[in-house]
Amino acid sequence: MFYFVKDAVRQWAVDVFANSVKRLGSADDRLQAIRWLGQSRDIVASELSVSDKIRRLSGLVDSRSVVKFVAARVTEAVQDYRHSNLPTAVKVAIPATLAAVPLVGGQAAGLAAFGGAIGAPILLLVFLGTAGITSIIEAIIRDPAARPAIAEVIDIIIKDERLRETSWRMKAAMRERPVDPVRFATPQEGAGIHAALLKMDPFQFERHVMSFFESAGCKSWVTQRSNDLGVDGFALHPKGLIVTQCKRNSQDNRVGRPVVQQFKGVIEEQNAFHGFIVTTSSFSEEARRSAVLSGRITLVDSGELVSWHLAAPRFDL
Repeated sequence: MFYFVKDAVRQWAVDVFANSVKRLGSADDRLQAIRWLGQSRDIVASELSVSDKIRRLSGLVDSRSVVKFVAARVTEAVQDYRHSNLPTAVKVAIPATLAAVPLVGGQAAGLAAFGGAIGAPILLLVFLGTAGITSIIEAIIRDPAARPAIAEVIDIIIKDERLRETSWRMKAAMRERPVDPVRFATPQEGAGIHAALLKMDPFQFERHVMSFFESAGCKSWVTQRSNDLGVDGFALHPKGLIVTQCKRNSQDNRVGRPVVQQFKGVIEEQNAFHGFIVTTSSFSEEARRSAVLSGRITLVDSGELVSWHLAAPRFDL
């Protein structure tokens, strides 16, 4: 029960921040707020003492009018939590849960911060930790109506802890003229879906494929400029970076072992979490055997790709 309540309080705090940022009127303001959250995450993750973290977090709140606006909205929501639609058990637990956050001055300091104008947002950031702050950022950028330009979002994503091991070459490729994914209209039956995919140009096909990752909750994008790593699309999975190659081939043009071998090398050498090769054709037996040996690459042929259109895929890797 304790863990359920604590998780519920954590999700409430994430929603409070995300909704406050989404209320900002311009993409530039939302970008400033996301950058603030990214800087706050860096402070929370640092080796600084608790008092130094709080001082620096307070300085960030005081530094920009946009951040002050968000902090004020967060404070309003915190002060009004009793009138929210949270379960009663969670409402009862919120003050005690947040008061237990290790702050200088002990529990009394936590309670004072909970009721304070600037103290409440800082207390929530410390309570959420790096993972919770990342959840706020993701909740914002997953909302097409709220997120700023994809190029700006990627600058935030690249600093994510999950990409700590990703190579600089891969991070550079992620920035190459990024574009949001798009789900293009297709018929409702298998043969028609496959025919529609073949009619797309290669760039449309890449955006279409990456839209499935986006719909599954993974922030995704494609790059307009080809890169020497052979990566067409990127997706941020809870466990790390997913990279994709998209092959809009005719049915008789199978993807062979050399393509799989090359992409396996990219995934391993550039420290991506997982790779997908998605094609409108099929794979040779040698290609499939090569993929099985890796464990970090998934092959999606025309049949499975059509099935994605009929039942949304889950990327539980």
